[in-house]
Amino acid sequence: MNRNHLPLLLLFLLLFAACGQRQQLKGFNNVLTGDDSLSIEFSKADTIYYHSDALDLDIAYPDYLRHQYLEDDQMEVFMTDDVSLSFMVQDLDETEIFRTPGQTLMGMGAELIDAGDDYSIHQGHEGELEYYGKVIDDSTRMVTVILRYGMNHTEAVDFLRDYVRNYTIKKKN
Repeated sequence: MNRNHLPLLLLFLLLFAACGQRQQLKGFNNVLTGDDSLSIEFSKADTIYYHSDALDLDIAYPDYLRHQYLEDDQMEVFMTDDVSLSFMVQDLDETEIFRTPGQTLMGMGAELIDAGDDYSIHQGHEGELEYYGKVIDDSTRMVTVILRYGMNHTEAVDFLRDYVRNYTIKKKN
């Protein structure tokens, strides 16, 4: 073999090895599903802090959710794709309540998952979306936090279900 062809042969071998390795990796990994891509995105989240003047509520949420500016001043929504986190507040001293938010969720077919002295947790589905919500009664208002997500993201939203389950509010003075 001619010495002038040696660099060309080495380059060819390197390209062949790279192509073979790439093909092997492609064959080894399955195509990412929406669940996988969300899980990857959710696992590297930072927290953003937001104060809602309309709800008089401090909200900490993961940075992969985007705040939606609504004309409705009784709700704050943070979302990405078909995953959303909604916050609603109902003042008890200003409104005559016929149904609590928990009763409304149960009227929509939600199951009561857990209840304590000042909270209840509900889970259900509506059309193509599942939801998981917590209603907190701090004696002056009811705060409802609802996670809605596409059924294909059930495993990816475990972190957000934990977020909703553990969500607490500061007592109003």
